Amino acid sequence: MVKQQYYSMKQMVQLTGLSKDTLRYYEQIRVLQPVVRDTNNYRKYVQADLDWLKMVKLLRATGIGVNEFIDGQNTSTRERREYLEKHQLQIKQDIQKLHHIHDLLQQKVAFLRNLENSENNH
Repeated sequence: MVKQQYYSMKQMVQLTGLSKDTLRYYEQIRVLQPVVRDTNNYRKYVQADLDWLKMVKLLRATGIGVNEFIDGQNTSTRERREYLEKHQLQIKQDIQKLHHIHDLLQQKVAFLRNLENSENNH
């Protein structure tokens, strides 16, 4: 039998980049399932908690609100996959929009640069 590895609050802060307050808050609002406690009442996080928090942090960076993750650890594998596929499609569409905006800005900058050069030459 493989022994479960546990992480302390300090280790989770280091591994996730989230603050202690954020970890406590996520547990309080059920983004993170209640964490096991040791005999001294210290939190003992497991690998699944670490993996989940890394995913939450990654998706939060794409603009997803924290409320979308409440009770998310309790969803089925299928529900998680479907959610991620939906979000992946949205990101792809956002990237396409940003590429289009980038191209338009690049054209405008080139136009203004040419205009500026012609003004300086007169």
